[in-house]
Amino acid sequence: MLEKILSMIHRHRGYIETGKILFIALLALLALFVSIYVLWESPWTGFRFIYVFIPHLYLIPIVLLALWYPKSGLRLLGVILLSIVAFWIFSDIFGYQFSIAFVMLYTGLDLATIMVLLLYVKDRRLVEAVISDLIERGGRNKDEKVSKFGGDFDAIITALGSGDEHEREDAVEALSELSDPRIVLPLIRTLTDESPFVRRMAVEALGKTGSLKAVQPLMRALADDDRYVREAAAESLGRLGEVAIPDLVRGVQEKDWRIRVGSLIALRVSSGVIPTLDPILERLYDESPYVRREAVKTLGRIGNSLIVPYIIQATKDQDAGVRIRAITALGKIGEREEVIPVISRCMNDPNSAVRVRAREELEKLRGESN
Repeated sequence: MLEKILSMIHRHRGYIETGKILFIALLALLALFVSIYVLWESPWTGFRFIYVFIPHLYLIPIVLLALWYPKSGLRLLGVILLSIVAFWIFSDIFGYQFSIAFVMLYTGLDLATIMVLLLYVKDRRLVEAVISDLIERGGRNKDEKVSKFGGDFDAIITALGSGDEHEREDAVEALSELSDPRIVLPLIRTLTDESPFVRRMAVEALGKTGSLKAVQPLMRALADDDRYVREAAAESLGRLGEVAIPDLVRGVQEKDWRIRVGSLIALRVSSGVIPTLDPILERLYDESPYVRREAVKTLGRIGNSLIVPYIIQATKDQDAGVRIRAITALGKIGEREEVIPVISRCMNDPNSAVRVRAREELEKLRGESN
């Protein structure tokens, strides 16, 4: 029964999208009409509580718009802020005197703003994961995985050139499901797509190919403007394993700090064998604190007791983030007798977060000895 319902939803998806927009518009209009009535005609006109009541009406369509269309996060934020200013001006014209800060603090619009920003910076696929999975996959058999393109390579390539971002996303996902060496080059070309969501999917798909051709494009993706594309590229390079190691070792010395950071992350999660830790050790003295942080974290994952003196030195780094990671690394790769005095010294660090981390690590080390 559930499969039939989901199949019907999938077939009528276009109508559902239109219905969602109409539903949001209806709620917005309803809020507008109620606002006009309360401000002009109702017995409560002039009462202070309307300042709280009216803006709350608009939260419902705003929240639905943010949940259903999270990629429009910045535009939604602009709409919210403009709505606040418009409400302030409108009320002032009709004699309702109050501070705009009052509305922000007591109506919950500030919470809506935060929510929209969070939805924007997060992967919208996290928000839609359950629903999308049900709609897109509910009608499929458990033992087979067939996209709407039916595995037609030419149809998928055509869809990659679509003006519809969702269509391009579907195409990239369809390519990732194919066991065909031809998918590598189209995925590489997709790394220049205007949509960060499409680029991210292409990066993830390339990491699954195991192809040497994917290494250099993924290295370039480490400098992508979108943070999540960069993170996905680092993970994909690590997933490629041995074939990416030479480029990653060179990558830790690139001029762009983002490539250095991504290369260090990829080396940390890679299944390949790193011939020497020297390039990573050099990054402990990098000009960028972000690079130094990742270098310490990587050494804590793949290093050994021979590099403990370098990590001890990192506990004196000017950046608190580096010091915190150095304490954690010492707890993983150092001998108790050697690292406990160092971590004890960190208990007097001027930064409270460093002191807290040192205390936690000391408690763990002393607990292991009992």
